[in-house]
Amino acid sequence: MTKKFIPLAKKVIDLEIQALQKLKKKIDNSFNKAVVEIAKCKSKVILCGVGKSGLIAAKISATLSSVGTPSFNLSASDSSHGDLGSISKKDVLILISYSGKTSELKNIIQYANRNKVMLIGIMSKKDSILYKASDIKLIIPEVKESVVLCQLQALPHN
Repeated sequence: MTKKFIPLAKKVIDLEIQALQKLKKKIDNSFNKAVVEIAKCKSKVILCGVGKSGLIAAKISATLSSVGTPSFNLSASDSSHGDLGSISKKDVLILISYSGKTSELKNIIQYANRNKVMLIGIMSKKDSILYKASDIKLIIPEVKESVVLCQLQALPHN
């Protein structure tokens, strides 16, 4: 193989640094409010997302559990088939969706609003259902996924 992957790796890291700098600028008083709500939660912190956001939600939930905060990751697809009953009014619900328009989250959002469950939304779009429905809105910056990774598709794989 004649490709040099070091420059590609450095480009990916540069893109990640830029994304983190954008995220740092977005942290505001809503972040404080979210931390306070999570800290004072007397029940469970429930996280949910779809796709990569779901993976991030699962990781955050696992981290919270490992430091003593009762938490679990809710499957968006399973929630439409009876799992919404695992959410109570004393819980804090954190939904993560890059667009904030993920259709699989609609039932969860409606359930949370109808039952007055504290809803923390993490999204990039203010014109989204998640933004409009959230009690606490955490806006993440719009960033492009690494185009460098697309270049790596030329790598041999199974």
